[in-house]
Amino acid sequence: MNAKPNHGASVRDSAGLVVGMLRSHLMPGAQERTIRQVVAGARFCAVILDDGGTGVANLCPDVCGEPSRQASDWLPRRGTAAADVLATLGSTAQSALGLATANALANRPDNWGGPRDAAVVVGDLLDVLELRPDDHVGMVGCFSPLVEPVRQRVKRLSIFERRGHLTPDLLPENRAAELLPECSVALITATTLVNGTIDALLGAAANCREVVLLGPSTPLVPEVFAKSPQRASLLSGVVVADAAGLLRVVARGGGTRDFKSSMAKVNVRVNVTGAGLPEA
Repeated sequence: MNAKPNHGASVRDSAGLVVGMLRSHLMPGAQERTIRQVVAGARFCAVILDDGGTGVANLCPDVCGEPSRQASDWLPRRGTAAADVLATLGSTAQSALGLATANALANRPDNWGGPRDAAVVVGDLLDVLELRPDDHVGMVGCFSPLVEPVRQRVKRLSIFERRGHLTPDLLPENRAAELLPECSVALITATTLVNGTIDALLGAAANCREVVLLGPSTPLVPEVFAKSPQRASLLSGVVVADAAGLLRVVARGGGTRDFKSSMAKVNVRVNVTGAGLPEA
């Protein structure tokens, strides 16, 4: 698995537009890196590259299965080409590992260590995102810590979730494409990059004032989303500060709330003119 195969346009075609663009953008860097360590728990997986870059992604067990309960050879071994693992983003069983590798390549602490651009803000999403009293917010994936703060600031909050007891505010995920066009703000979980729904959801949210891709699985690559016809205006993800601590949390089955001491929240505004982040 250490060879460097040609990951070309056919990969983009089979994976969807956004995933294909993400892979193509990160592949040159991936071809210079190998895997140092991979950990998969009950909820998340984490990848550390040979240069220390670390990324995390939600496993989406209903899509990827539960690798922590499968044979160990399901996971890439030390020395595996990072390009090979990145290429699995958009497949089924290993797609989350591909996304974690993308984040290990893109979400780097040295990118956020000092003032670079007004479009990059470290901190909570709600400190950056403008919400208005007349907004209808569509939340794809239930981000529990955000629910009440968002609800208190807007006219209506509709949550689209794959699992859970349905209520007037908690709707089945298959209604998101139908109702997002009625929303003014869309908050979309980055796990949609794993389960193959990202293109359709961004398309449905095309008329929203703000379209946010969020969660620990979010790749902070504004250049990709600036060029994509499927619009996202803000990327809200994480940069890992303590790789060893993160791997311990992942291995014991922890989730987003357990990651606080291991990472920093980072919000990156997408420059629709295509500039993305400036060079250092």
